Amino acid sequence: MTQIGGSWEIWPVLASLLPGDLANPTFSEVTASIRELSIEDFQGKILLGLLHKSDIVESLLQKRLSLKSAITKLPKTKREWINHIGLYPYDPKSPQILAVENLLLDPEMFRKLVLQILEIYWKQSFQTTWNRLLPQLQRSREMHERLFHSCSWEEFSKQSLLRIDVDSSKSEMVAIRGGFRLPYSKIKRCYFIPSAFNDRRFWSAFEDNDGGTIVFFPYFDPSIALDLQPAASGPSLEEPPLDPALIFKALGDTTRFAIATILARTPKSSVELARILSVSKPTISHHIHLLRQAGLIQETFIGGALQLQLKRTTIEILSQMTISKLFESNDPMDLTRTRSTKS
Repeated sequence: MTQIGGSWEIWPVLASLLPGDLANPTFSEVTASIRELSIEDFQGKILLGLLHKSDIVESLLQKRLSLKSAITKLPKTKREWINHIGLYPYDPKSPQILAVENLLLDPEMFRKLVLQILEIYWKQSFQTTWNRLLPQLQRSREMHERLFHSCSWEEFSKQSLLRIDVDSSKSEMVAIRGGFRLPYSKIKRCYFIPSAFNDRRFWSAFEDNDGGTIVFFPYFDPSIALDLQPAASGPSLEEPPLDPALIFKALGDTTRFAIATILARTPKSSVELARILSVSKPTISHHIHLLRQAGLIQETFIGGALQLQLKRTTIEILSQMTISKLFESNDPMDLTRTRSTKS
């Protein structure tokens, strides 16, 4: 470890070495991806994961900048991040600085040591923990994918405990601390990865060579139990109680009725619905959210994708529920009106 600086902070950015199309990779796929990268990509992706600025990384690799100068040139909005990983303030004797210097001086040896350390750590320690966590991580991913398709981006960010504010009026997201602002138009890809360890809720955004921004959200899920004891309470996605008034309201909109008609015949993803109806994905998410609240949507994962279908049982019992609510209930009447009457 001394040869790569004895620094643990560098390990989280190794995720940037993996190709975007490698879903749920096995350990052997992870190590193979690292081994097969060109040495230039290996160096560049780690440095980009640490420093987040492609122009600064390029100057560093071309030796137009020293590491100290590169760190000094980083914007103030990155100070919290580089302070967290030990690169700021600059200290030439710190383990983190030594790690990056060794990456720059001898990247082949650095990669060899990274692979050796990963192999040792996996076999002697983390493999058992990972196998225990995997079912919980998969459940968390499925729950959050379901949530993502059921509500607005602002609501999703809050319920997923992301450290961002969403400014819909400016179409950008803002780091809660540090002042970093990221317009939606610059986002090329966004990854949401369940984590049992990122309780400080750090996230990372960095520019790729094409000028787009890649965002990683290793979102912290407090319901994941490391010791497999009863999990801490977290965001719940329990099915709401059926209410005839809510169902009629949900179906009373022509777009939502069209969605219900499509989903009654065949399962579709929200992306497919947006394409069929020629509306935006946020609009579809809004309508699906209201249909879900009414208990009209059944969701299943097919081939790793979330598929939506109209819940037939809800429609079948709607008449009986309505009769019971109108003619047989002794509950106090709710006479709230949705529109006021002008005098």
